[in-house]
Amino acid sequence: MDLISLVVVLIIVGLLLWMVNNYIPMEARIKQILNIVVIIAVILWLLNTVGIMGVLPRALVSVVVSLVVVGLLLWLVNTYIPMDARIKQILNIVIIIAVVLWLLSAFGILSGLPRVQVGKL
Repeated sequence: MDLISLVVVLIIVGLLLWMVNNYIPMEARIKQILNIVVIIAVILWLLNTVGIMGVLPRALVSVVVSLVVVGLLLWLVNTYIPMDARIKQILNIVIIIAVVLWLLSAFGILSGLPRVQVGKL
């Protein structure tokens, strides 16, 4: 894809997102989630279009995407689900410990857990 097409697509996506944010009546929380999802999708599309995604190992890409998804889900739970602050804190700690253990197991550092293969290593 040439540079002009890339810029045109980015302008169109930005214009559509601006129009949705300004002219479609929607709750502010939903607009914020929509903006984040669209920005993440555009960044992934740009990385794929430029060819950076093809250079990186698939295992690394899948780990990064998994971490982004877990982080986004944790942020959504912390922001939009009403619950006691202590329960949120416990939930955050449990998820962070689980993700750290998963990463240690995935990269073979922690051998006590069952091996979880991430992509083709």
